[in-house]
Amino acid sequence: MIRKNSDSQVSRKRKRASLVVEEETPPKDFDLKELSKKHILQCISAIFHLTQEQLKEKNDLLATEIQPIFVQVTCVKVPKVPRRQMRILLPHSIVAPNDEVALFVCDLQRGRRKDYEPTVEHYRNLLDEHGCTRVNDIIPINRVKTEFDQFELKKKLIGSYDHFLVDGRIAGNMSHLLGKHFTKRRKLPTSIRMESKDLKHEIDYALRKTSMHLHSNGDTHLVQIGNTSMSKKEILKNILATCKNLSKNYPGGWANIRALRLKSTTTLALPFFMTLKSKNAINPLTIAVPPKRPKAYHDVEGELSTILRDTRVTVKPDGEVILEKKKKLRGKSAKKDK
Repeated sequence: MIRKNSDSQVSRKRKRASLVVEEETPPKDFDLKELSKKHILQCISAIFHLTQEQLKEKNDLLATEIQPIFVQVTCVKVPKVPRRQMRILLPHSIVAPNDEVALFVCDLQRGRRKDYEPTVEHYRNLLDEHGCTRVNDIIPINRVKTEFDQFELKKKLIGSYDHFLVDGRIAGNMSHLLGKHFTKRRKLPTSIRMESKDLKHEIDYALRKTSMHLHSNGDTHLVQIGNTSMSKKEILKNILATCKNLSKNYPGGWANIRALRLKSTTTLALPFFMTLKSKNAINPLTIAVPPKRPKAYHDVEGELSTILRDTRVTVKPDGEVILEKKKKLRGKSAKKDK
């Protein structure tokens, strides 16, 4: 019995050592050679063909309708991340020529009863001075609070425009005002600096960004990388740029990606990258992303003199209170003398 127990203990130690070695191995970096450009172009042409055939079957008038194209990311191990948006900069903008773009701006005069027409005229003149013709409508934040405060009105606002931009000074308040439907439809506004000297470049740069909604509800995430009005080479460059960004910013990096598929809103997903890696090969510490905290999120320390003397109190951001009594030096010296 003693030999059997000793053998089992040795085997357990060997298993633990092997697991430690696997976890200490660095993650594999992204390599373009793992992706076949020829295979990706074949998937793109297949998506173009399938979308055109499906639109012709429905209605001849919709045969020229522009359809978005997505990359479906499947992870090896589900990441433990808070809900957030991951922005990806693309070489070519996914905004179609006929897409409507709206811009949320600050109010010149605060108050629900104030007229927002002077605010619209002010920012319209500012855009005309910089030669910005891509923005179709300007929406002050006062108009959002008064005219789009109801649930159905917010859904109508989502359907009225294809892309949204927002002044960086009010970007933190817009997700709360607009609601969860903007997040589900991947239409959260992209922030820009309205004080920029080259405002046209700032808007064009923001319209080249796409967003991926990260969550822990499943192993699949979706990101738009183009549309059917773009050329195949432009979509290919956007896919390669997206893969590079995923290798750096996706939870777990390139090692945590099991499959990449190309799809539209109506077609099946066509895979262009896939791996049969085991979940045990992924270090759980690399896929756990801590939530973003404000600068004021830290411990506060101070002396407590109201109830107990010579006591130091520490209050943590989650509400935990820790009391520490200071050691008296007199008592120690008296014990040493004895």
